[in-house]
Amino acid sequence: MLVSWNWLKEYVSLEMPLAELEDRLAMSGLNHEGTQQIGEDLAIDLEVTSNRPDCLGHMGVAREVSVLWDCDLQFPGLRTPAGSAATCGIPVRIDAPQLCSRYTARVIRGVKVGASPQWMSERLQTIGIASVNNVVDVTNYVLMESGQPLHAFDLAQLEGPEIVVREPFEDETFEAIDHRTYRLKPGMCVIGDATRAVALGGVMGGAATEVSASTVDVFIEAADFSPLPVRNAARHLNLHSPASYRFERGVDPDGIDWASRRCC
Repeated sequence: MLVSWNWLKEYVSLEMPLAELEDRLAMSGLNHEGTQQIGEDLAIDLEVTSNRPDCLGHMGVAREVSVLWDCDLQFPGLRTPAGSAATCGIPVRIDAPQLCSRYTARVIRGVKVGASPQWMSERLQTIGIASVNNVVDVTNYVLMESGQPLHAFDLAQLEGPEIVVREPFEDETFEAIDHRTYRLKPGMCVIGDATRAVALGGVMGGAATEVSASTVDVFIEAADFSPLPVRNAARHLNLHSPASYRFERGVDPDGIDWASRRCC
């Protein structure tokens, strides 16, 4: 897990020397792998063990720092209303609750897809994530901030009146955003529209609905996918992602709606 020094200090005071931060985090279980200067920032490489998925985002690391140094936390406020997911206008049906215990959806209309502001691009670059566009970058930003994966669909490319969380149909295939086609098998979690799989739950979104320069309306997914099916799917298909890495270890159910609202 790469952590940006400048990003981390937005949430917690970093008045200690860098070496002290590295040593005390290592003693707490977040082993220090190295630190690299990236522009005017520092990328701190921490090894996060599988039993500490709470530290797979900057907020989790900041929480750890606040405990070690007994200092205050300052997390971002939210402007999106808490109940807004219930009124997004897109019905969601979960047919496979053993694969996905919770799925939230929000719709943002009238977006203008373009370049991200420089501060966001630089912050993502520090931790090794290339800037794509403002919509995709925001989902990546909130992922690396909170540890909760999200996905943005081009709403106009979704077919049918609802989203269905289900297992694959017999012999169903899926083209991911890496533009490779995968054959799905029972036990995997599919996010489907009326006719096809549009995402592999907890692993990767689909090419047919990815956000592009022509996107106007965006459908934001934030969910809780079961760890074992995500792990099995990622390994069987050899399709790993920052999202699957976190879902395999478990996400905070209480953080799902927060991340969705933060992203919006």
